[in-house]
Amino acid sequence: MKKLLLVFAHPDDESFSCGGTVAKYVKAGWDVHLLCATRGERGETGPYDALAPEALGSIRQKEVQLAASVLGIHTVSFLDYIDGTLAARTPGDIEDFVYRKMLELIPDCVITFDTTGVSNHPDHIKLCYSTTYAFQKYAAWVAQQLEDRPAVDENTLPKLYYICMPESIATYLKKMKNIPQELFNKPWKGTPDEKITTVIDTAKFMNKKKKALAAHISQRADVNRFLSLSRHPLLIKEYFILRYHGTKEIFMGKNDRVSNKL
Repeated sequence: MKKLLLVFAHPDDESFSCGGTVAKYVKAGWDVHLLCATRGERGETGPYDALAPEALGSIRQKEVQLAASVLGIHTVSFLDYIDGTLAARTPGDIEDFVYRKMLELIPDCVITFDTTGVSNHPDHIKLCYSTTYAFQKYAAWVAQQLEDRPAVDENTLPKLYYICMPESIATYLKKMKNIPQELFNKPWKGTPDEKITTVIDTAKFMNKKKKALAAHISQRADVNRFLSLSRHPLLIKEYFILRYHGTKEIFMGKNDRVSNKL
């Protein structure tokens, strides 16, 4: 059974970013695990505006556990950082914890944010770098375990994927005024389309994704915004960059084909 580890910053990232892909691979027999760096205790709340951060964090923990059960995620664990504080840390502060989780689970694939954080969120961006450094160590460790074998099947080496929003989709959504021009004081540009290596068709799993998102009641405004767009043909797919395959960095070449699977 193959294993997939998701490394995200906040409860709901797993559903918004790659809920369809998770549901698809769970159905295919994969064992999926989620590592969440924070409990999202400082996130926008809507119905829970009056709550103290600790109480909101407890609610959001329950929400992500419910969403995980909908998607078929086997375990949810937390690093216990405070929401909004990741950007103030060096990637190395977080890296060791993520690396330990990789050694515990021995995942075949790891998914985290791309270097834009998808939405420019500083927590997302810092976690991208932390997870990348952790994966480099993990891939080197795997290579060391295999070095005595006469031949290694490249397909057995672990992969690191970045979830991303293509620049073409970000441009379209901004034009239609579905998303803001800027987030976190930066233009919301998305990721250049030519960097995308993998596009997963999640049309058959959109109902699962919507049900998982509905579990995040505290984030109702963002969920409703997504649901209003969910019929758009471009949004029934999820987009990834294969960043590492084992210890090898991956770059999309002009003649490379986009893959439809992890």
